[in-house]
Amino acid sequence: MKYARNWQFGHLIILTISINSCDIKREALGADNEIRVICSSIDEQIIGDFLDSVFSDTIYTPEPEPTYKLKYSHPESYNDLKRQAYIVVGAVGQNESNSGVRLMRKLLSAEQYNSMRTNDPVLLAKDLYARHQLFMIINAQDGNQLSAALPSKKELIRSQFERQFKDRQSRFLFENHRRNDLEENLSNIYDWSIKIPWGWEVIRNSPDSNFVWLGRELPFQWVAIHWQNGDVMTDELIVGEQMWNFPKTYYGNIRFHDYKFSIEKMYFNHYQSWECTGIWESSDDISAKGGPFRSYLFYDATTDRTFHINTIVHHPGRDKSIFLRQLELIAKTFSIKS
Repeated sequence: MKYARNWQFGHLIILTISINSCDIKREALGADNEIRVICSSIDEQIIGDFLDSVFSDTIYTPEPEPTYKLKYSHPESYNDLKRQAYIVVGAVGQNESNSGVRLMRKLLSAEQYNSMRTNDPVLLAKDLYARHQLFMIINAQDGNQLSAALPSKKELIRSQFERQFKDRQSRFLFENHRRNDLEENLSNIYDWSIKIPWGWEVIRNSPDSNFVWLGRELPFQWVAIHWQNGDVMTDELIVGEQMWNFPKTYYGNIRFHDYKFSIEKMYFNHYQSWECTGIWESSDDISAKGGPFRSYLFYDATTDRTFHINTIVHHPGRDKSIFLRQLELIAKTFSIKS
């Protein structure tokens, strides 16, 4: 039985793969910061170079962590891994002794196989074998064809994987369990709201200081919200001082480090804002703690206030990038009541 999936990727493509479409699809498996790459060891270097160029983002925690981890497996493991949430199946060349090429010929029709070798070597599909799955095929004649496709494909591929990450993580954080009681309590006190996942608590609520601190443990994840009257975003120097002095003023025992400290303009929801990223550390001698942080500073003209949302992770010895990206999703649920 043939199963067809249409996917808009720069232009309309149709990917036809022989699977049992009568099966009820289960939820895709795997962590949201892992991409399973299925190819032969012969092709791993070429395909790996292409994927490394696409997924080149690094988060310093303070050690560098890739946004996505690439985990390689041989084509023989395809049936065991084809329901992963993020999957890439690749082959280069047409030598039948290459197990990746043999797998590609099974997956694609003869027309699709030959077309990719002369035209577009990259195809994407959604929900092919499982719900909420992103499935990418790389089928290139040689490394030169694949390299030539990188400039036109890089941002498109990244945007689809980022959309997939946000969709899956948002459902994980907010769909089934939320602290509706805390959300309602804060909404009754203030004229703004934010979604709070299950397991989170209010660490500090200080209406007199215009400061709310939310968090959870294991790993430690914090979201703090502060606001002041007027527009204080007059120039980058003042913004930098606001960001730099924030932890000492409102947390007390932590500070930001100048390592990888950076500020840039961006959009926070629909607001023009400043984003600050870097490393925090404890400022006392009692405990040695630290990790990555991300802050957003933006001005709301309707209420004539400047808001600062700070996010912090502490997860020593383990991966932190996925938790920092979760905090970004939580922070961006912040909204001001009309």
